[in-house]
Amino acid sequence: MAFIPRTMGIFFLLIIILAFTAGALRRELALVLAGAVFLAVWTYCLLMTLILAVIHSRRVRRVSIRISPREVSTGESVQVMYSEGDTAAPGHRIFQLPGILVRCRLLLAAKDGRRIWYDFDCADSVLPSFTAEKRGAYFSAGDEFAVFDILGFFRFVFRLSAEDGARLLVSPHAADEPPCLNARAGESKLMPEFSFQRTDNLIEHRPYVPGDDPRRINWKLYSHGGGLFVREGEREPPPHSNISILIDTEYDPLLYSAGAARREIDLLCENALAAAIACAESGMAVFTGYSVSSHTGHANNERKVPELVPPAKLAASLAWPAALPVSASPHLPSVPDAAFGGDNCGILVLALPRSGGETQHHRKPAALDRFLRNVASSSAGQNKIRPVDILFLFSGFTGDDSSKGSTMAYSERLAAAEVCTVLYNQRPGVRARMAGV
Repeated sequence: MAFIPRTMGIFFLLIIILAFTAGALRRELALVLAGAVFLAVWTYCLLMTLILAVIHSRRVRRVSIRISPREVSTGESVQVMYSEGDTAAPGHRIFQLPGILVRCRLLLAAKDGRRIWYDFDCADSVLPSFTAEKRGAYFSAGDEFAVFDILGFFRFVFRLSAEDGARLLVSPHAADEPPCLNARAGESKLMPEFSFQRTDNLIEHRPYVPGDDPRRINWKLYSHGGGLFVREGEREPPPHSNISILIDTEYDPLLYSAGAARREIDLLCENALAAAIACAESGMAVFTGYSVSSHTGHANNERKVPELVPPAKLAASLAWPAALPVSASPHLPSVPDAAFGGDNCGILVLALPRSGGETQHHRKPAALDRFLRNVASSSAGQNKIRPVDILFLFSGFTGDDSSKGSTMAYSERLAAAEVCTVLYNQRPGVRARMAGV
């Protein structure tokens, strides 16, 4: 149990002392009586809060807070489930005193600094809920069971135990349009052209009309009857290929504040999800991955290699990327090896522009640069250049409502993206593009 004296309680105590002192010096009974009344109120809040905290001290040992569902999309509602031991039904009877409240607080935090605070009445008969407004993987920051007075003088806090790992995954919504980039995936493009199976069944033919593909004309039927017919055969599935969509979560502090970087990483995730869905719908096997920090405190909860994720799980996997500053030394995961079709696997990296590209002053090579070097070294051993597509995405978001600041930020990031595109296009096998939103 932690006792937290509030600023209002200390200020109120100073007023009481001042009232008694002034009343004694000036011999004014009114000031003394006012001080006595204030002291009675202050003492009541202190004693009743302390008594109620002692009464509920045993209850706290059985209390737990759970979240349902664990995986949601931004803007969806999340229910908070309060339980005491095996009892999970809402509407617990909580003993309270006049002017003294008992509340629970859910505390969640993501690795990039985003936090969720939610206070609720554990005696409410309706399950409390809140809206998950920001994308991210949220871990426990220490749930609380608090007893405090309505005047805000004193607060007794009990820390509650919470489950390990991510308690809430808030996935992004897909961007309205997939990134305008034909990522090379194996021997096919991002949206491969469909072909048609050969068939000689007359029922599956129709007369040729201008605009039909001449390759679908059945010349054997033409030699017999003199008419032009095109095959109506079933569409063949696209050639099987793999693609790894990686998100570089590193940001340049010279171009982005922490708040702006979080919003920009959301932008990368939204576009990565749109690209992944488009690739999955076209028949590709999609890998997703993101850069992680070597300094993270939740190493066991981070996936450090891309995983083959089915379409239903793509969104949840993109809740994990977190904005990381250069000082965190993040690194991109390696692409799948030959066992996962690595030789035939295309690579698409979504990243934020950075000032000066790789030639940044007194800085370690960026995660993207180290990744490209690893790809180049592995390609050199196979005597084959492995293509990598890079898309630098940016916006003018600054974290405030200043249109002037947004305009300046957009122009600075535009210039940085142009420099990065030129520099990275000079590398063998790299095709860099840029896009502003």
